[in-house]
Amino acid sequence: MMAVRSRAFENREHRRYWWHKNPSRKYVPPAYALLTDAEWDVLEEWYDETERHNMVGECTVPLVSIVQGFVGGSGITRIVQCGHYVGYSTLMLGFLLRHMGRKQSLFSIDIDPLANSVSQRWVDRAQLNEQVHLELGDSSDLSMPARATKYLGGTPQLVIIDSSHEYHHTIRELNLWYDVIPPHAMILLHDTSIFAAPFDSGKNGGVRQALADWAKGKPVAVLNLNESFKSGDGNDLVYADPCGIGLIHKLA
Repeated sequence: MMAVRSRAFENREHRRYWWHKNPSRKYVPPAYALLTDAEWDVLEEWYDETERHNMVGECTVPLVSIVQGFVGGSGITRIVQCGHYVGYSTLMLGFLLRHMGRKQSLFSIDIDPLANSVSQRWVDRAQLNEQVHLELGDSSDLSMPARATKYLGGTPQLVIIDSSHEYHHTIRELNLWYDVIPPHAMILLHDTSIFAAPFDSGKNGGVRQALADWAKGKPVAVLNLNESFKSGDGNDLVYADPCGIGLIHKLA
């Protein structure tokens, strides 16, 4: 069964399966190979249901692979997720944390009541309530760090920002969470390329511009993969996500 899994996605028509349609990716990525058969069944059912209801907007294999690499490779146990939509990355992180034997390790925030309720139903279905807490609210709310810290049993080691994609909101998120995390902790941001800038409904440059402006003059280490990608054939990219990913490392 493991040899098939996501390989079947290459035959599906929806645009969400773009990663799987590349001829060089005729394999099951490690993020999916890790799952038990029961966990894969849940994820496949999640794909089927969210597609039927047109709830599509999740990150995909490149980003979740990087996040799982950081978490699993370094034993990160205190994670905040800003924006989970209908739960793909939450499920994937929850599965990994369970394999790691961790509990109360992911505090995930989303402002959309419908998306949050869908995610909660799938967290329940996957039996990940010991690993994951879903919080309905604004990820830039000043009360969120205290709530997250209480649940996680300490300040976050990793913050993942994939929420509104709006410039001003992203600035507020960065200001809020950077002040909370300890030295050597990290913030990951999705959709940091020129290609992804139109996701900002306010047309202010999106996450890419917010990251660039926020980091000016600060003693931080910043990496933005695929920042300059605009359009065209994303299959030529070494890091395969045309939307880009930003990494902030808080220095000591």
